Amino acid sequence: MTKARHMTRRGFLGRLAALGGAGAAATSLSSLGLMGALGAGRAAAADLGGGYRALVCIFLYGGNDSFNMIVPRDPTGYAGYAGPRRGLAVPLGSVLPLHPPGHLDPLGREFGLHPSLAALHPLFETEGRLGVVLNAGTLRAPLTKAQYRSGQVAVPPAIGSHDDQQVQWQAPGSFDRDLGLTGWHGRLADLMYGANSGLGTFTNISLAGDNVIQVGESVLPFSVSGSSLDLPISRYAGSALEGRLRDGVSRLLFASPHVLANAYGQVKDRALVANAALAQALAGSAAPTGFPNTRLGNQLSTVAQIMAVAPQIGIQRQTFFCAMGGFDTHSNQNDSQPGLLQELAEGLRAFYDHTVAAGMADQVTSFTASEFGRTFAMNASLGTDHAWGGHQFVLGGAVNGDLYGVMPDLAIEGPDDIGTGRFIPTTAVDQIAATLALWFGVSPAELPLVTPNIGNFAAADLGFMAG
Repeated sequence: MTKARHMTRRGFLGRLAALGGAGAAATSLSSLGLMGALGAGRAAAADLGGGYRALVCIFLYGGNDSFNMIVPRDPTGYAGYAGPRRGLAVPLGSVLPLHPPGHLDPLGREFGLHPSLAALHPLFETEGRLGVVLNAGTLRAPLTKAQYRSGQVAVPPAIGSHDDQQVQWQAPGSFDRDLGLTGWHGRLADLMYGANSGLGTFTNISLAGDNVIQVGESVLPFSVSGSSLDLPISRYAGSALEGRLRDGVSRLLFASPHVLANAYGQVKDRALVANAALAQALAGSAAPTGFPNTRLGNQLSTVAQIMAVAPQIGIQRQTFFCAMGGFDTHSNQNDSQPGLLQELAEGLRAFYDHTVAAGMADQVTSFTASEFGRTFAMNASLGTDHAWGGHQFVLGGAVNGDLYGVMPDLAIEGPDDIGTGRFIPTTAVDQIAATLALWFGVSPAELPLVTPNIGNFAAADLGFMAG
């Protein structure tokens, strides 16, 4: 499949930056002088209202079949769901009912959650802190089936390509202009950089390695892993020997005159210094309890631990990137997806509960993303194939729990289907990003810097954030 992705020098450096890890071993921070990432953002917001705020992205790699996540449960709606889904259909009796307080489906349908999402169900039903954004995806502008077929409205390139759609989800507008593959969290960080008066390196932190969403023009992602970059001997050596060791490492990193080797040396050196800074900030802090021992649970536990020291390192605005894989379910989907959804739900629930206990629930918003949804019709291998629109969760103390957007007509070859249940998105990624950006502190006038195509859509604010 043709790919519309081009690696720029900034993109290359951003990806190198994502390789710089940080360990949690205690080391000396005295006189490190680490005060920024790569320079000031273009709109340095010196004093933001609302105190600390954080966005936590959970990216579901592979393309999550979210049409089994949100299921029609009224008799007519369920019949229209169960027919094309065949062996993948969730039994009606196990669907967890949703009673949205203000959402009226145009087709009169009622909806529920997959039973594996039971941990999230009370957050919608009783606590009102879970939002569901229906049928979201990458768009340049609102699009009908007739416009899609006639080519009257341009569509994003390479729909159905994992790599391309991951980039377009994480970097809205990248298909329209050369933005250096900056992602929308990176653009947010550029705007908010001046608010982070302390260790600005930790503005964007990835718990899942390489990503595009956190790459900005001035701020790059810092990747945290479970292993320390410090030399093993440094934990036993005195300060003089440790200083000589670090000086030797620095000389080695910058020994080559080659431009790429030198760029790598800069990134590695910055990672070593930042590693020591984060280790010192975390020294003495215990990992939070109550998180499941899963891939996502462990990532979110680390996020919680880092958020706890944000005031100590002078951070007012922060983004985190977490991820799960395994959602490319072309075959035997029922063998894997229920477990993946349970891991997602239990991780998100534990993280939300932690923010409540820490008094930070109103300051932290987590959300899911995935490159595309999957075909509504089951394929011959008891799975689903690459499609387009899909549903996403938004969770936090500042979230207005409800259904947002419009569920497509689920009829195969119906008004929203471009083939075998590939539904045209009715909500744009840009609108999700813009709604979260406004909550984060971006002004309406600055939204085009974060989501360049937002002016093409009637609503920049979908209403799922309380402000």
